[in-house]
Amino acid sequence: MSVLILSILVLLACTAAVSALAVQQTGSLREARRDLKGTREDLVRQLREAEHFRMAAEHADDGILIQAMNGIVIWPNPAYCRIMGLPRTAIIGRNPLEFALPPEDEPDEATIRNFRYNPKDPDFQRLQLFRNRRADGTLFWNQISVSFRRSANGRENAILVCRDVTEQIEREERLRRAGRELRFRATHDTMTGLANRTELLRVGDQALTTARQEQTHTGMLHIDLDKFKEINDTHGHAAGDQVLVHVAGLLKTGVREGDLVARVGGDEFVVVCPGLSELRELRRIADELIERVCTPLYWNDRHLTCEASIGAALSSNDTVEADTLLQHADFALYEAKRQGRNRVAVYDEALHERQMSEQRRAGELREAIQFESLETHFQPKLNLSTGRIAGFESLVRWRHPTEGLMPPGSFLKIAGDLGIMADADLSSMTRALEMKHYLDWSGHGGLDIAFNASTDLLLHPDFLKLLIGGVEDRGINRCEVTIEVLETTVLGDRWHETPQARVIADLANSGFRVVLDDFGTGYAGLAHLASLPVNGVKIDKSLIDGMLDNPTSGKIVRAIIDLCRELGLDIVAEGVESAAVADRLGSLGCMVLQGYWLAHAMPEGEVLPWLSAREGADANRDGRASA
Repeated sequence: MSVLILSILVLLACTAAVSALAVQQTGSLREARRDLKGTREDLVRQLREAEHFRMAAEHADDGILIQAMNGIVIWPNPAYCRIMGLPRTAIIGRNPLEFALPPEDEPDEATIRNFRYNPKDPDFQRLQLFRNRRADGTLFWNQISVSFRRSANGRENAILVCRDVTEQIEREERLRRAGRELRFRATHDTMTGLANRTELLRVGDQALTTARQEQTHTGMLHIDLDKFKEINDTHGHAAGDQVLVHVAGLLKTGVREGDLVARVGGDEFVVVCPGLSELRELRRIADELIERVCTPLYWNDRHLTCEASIGAALSSNDTVEADTLLQHADFALYEAKRQGRNRVAVYDEALHERQMSEQRRAGELREAIQFESLETHFQPKLNLSTGRIAGFESLVRWRHPTEGLMPPGSFLKIAGDLGIMADADLSSMTRALEMKHYLDWSGHGGLDIAFNASTDLLLHPDFLKLLIGGVEDRGINRCEVTIEVLETTVLGDRWHETPQARVIADLANSGFRVVLDDFGTGYAGLAHLASLPVNGVKIDKSLIDGMLDNPTSGKIVRAIIDLCRELGLDIVAEGVESAAVADRLGSLGCMVLQGYWLAHAMPEGEVLPWLSAREGADANRDGRASA
C-alpha cells in the first residue's frame, strides 16, 4: 500500500512538473508536445502499476495502515478494519492510540497529541508485539512492523503491517506452561513442593565441590517417619498426605538458610547442609529436626503425630559425589532404626562394615551376570482399540541364592556402579529376541517385543551389530523390535552431539523402533520432542498414578498425548493399575496400556500359556458378541 500512495504522489508531482514546463517552455511547440506525449505514457504505466498495488493491499490478509508521522491514520486497508472491528470512517483521521489499546494502557491526551514517529528509533527496526483491543472490547495480540517512506513532495509517512497472532501466542504460552510444569516435576515433588532426588543430588554435588574449595564439610540427613504407616492404615491416605505436607513445612522452616530439603520416597526426606565446620553442627541440626517433626497436626478433629529416625553423614576430603554421601546417611538411618527409632545415628567406621556387605552383594551380582543366571520376565501390553495384546516388554530379575527373586530396582544401581549394566542389558536383549522368535514360531506373529537399553548399552561398541545379528539369525522383523531408552538419556541442548544420539539414530535408520521410557520424569521437552529420532513415548507411572486425583498430572498427561498424536508418535502408558485409569487414558487417545491392571510380569515359561488363554477368552467373547 505504501507503493500505491507513493506512486500517486509521484504522479501528482509529475503532473505539476509538466504544467510548469508547458508555461515556461519557449522552444519548439512540436518538441514540447513530443515530451508531453512521453510523459503521458509514463503516467498511464505508473497508474496501472499503482492500481495493481492498490488491489494487493485491499485484498491482503494482514492489516495495513498509512499514517502521518504524528500517528494520524491516512488510510487503512479492509483487513485492518476487520481486525479492529471498526469501519474505515472510524479509523481515518485518528491515532490508533485513541482506540486500539486496553483501558489500562491508554495514554493521556497530551501523550497522543505529542506523539511523533522517530525513524531512527531501533524499536521500529524489528517486529513488535502489542496487546490491542477490538471495538467490541475483546483483547488480542497484534504483531506490528513499521517502515517509513518519503513521497515525491518530501513528506514522510509511516507504513504499518499488522497481524493478529493471538492464537499463536496462546499456543506458545500453553506449551511454556506445560514445559514449566514438566521442569518443576522433573526436580520437585508435586505433593510437598520439596526438591526430589534428582535435584537433591545436583545440589549435593555442588555443595561438595564448594566444600573442597573452601575447606569445609557438607552434611546430609536422611529422615524417615517412624509412625507414618500407622497413620495411613488408621486414618487413610488422605490423612497420610496431609502429614507429609505438614512435615515438609516443619523441615523447611527448621533448617538453616541455604540448606536444601528434599523428599526422596513415600515418607523419606533428605536435608543437605553445606558449609559445616564439624560434625557437632550437623548433629545439632538433626536433633532440632527430631523435635520439630513431633509437632502434631490437627486434622479432621484429631491430633496426628509421628516420629522420625535420622541418619547423619558428614563429608570427608575424599567424598566427591552426593550419591556416596547419601549412601552413608542411608546406612546411618538403618542404624537409627535398629537402635529403636526416633533418634539420630551418625555414619562412622562401624557402619562402613555394612557398606562392605553391600560390596559383597555387588560381587554376587557380578557373578550372576557372568554366569547368565539373571532371569527375564515379560509384561504384556494391550491395544485398547483392538482389545488384543500388542506385545511384551522384557524385564530383568535376579534370583538371589538366599533372598529369592529381586526386582531390578534392588540391583540395577549396583550393576551401574560396577560398570556391568551393559552386560545385564545384553542378557535381557538376547532373552527378548528368543521370546520373540518363540512367539512367531508358535503362531503369535506380529507382536512387538521391547527391551530396555541403558546409556551403557547404547555406548557398547558391539550393541548394534549384536542386535542386528540376533534379529537376522532368528528371522525377526526389525519393525517388531522396540528399544526403550530413558527420557533422561536425551536431556541437554547439545544432546544431538553425544555418542548415544548417534546410536539412537542408527537404530531408527536400521528399521528398529525407539521409544522414550519414563517420559515426563526428566523432561526431554515437549517442543524438543519433535526433533528426536524416536517412534513414541511411554508415559511414566508416576504421572499415570496421579492423573485421576492430581489435576496437574492429568493436564500433563493430556498435553503429552495431544502433542504425540499431533507429531504422529506412538504412546504407551505404563503402570496402569485400575480400570478407571485405563478408561480415562482411552478417552484421551492413549490406546496401548501396560501395568498390573492387565498382568504382572511373568516368567518365560508362563508367557505362551497366558497368551493362549487370553486369546481364547477373547475369541469366546467375540463369538458371544457376534451371536
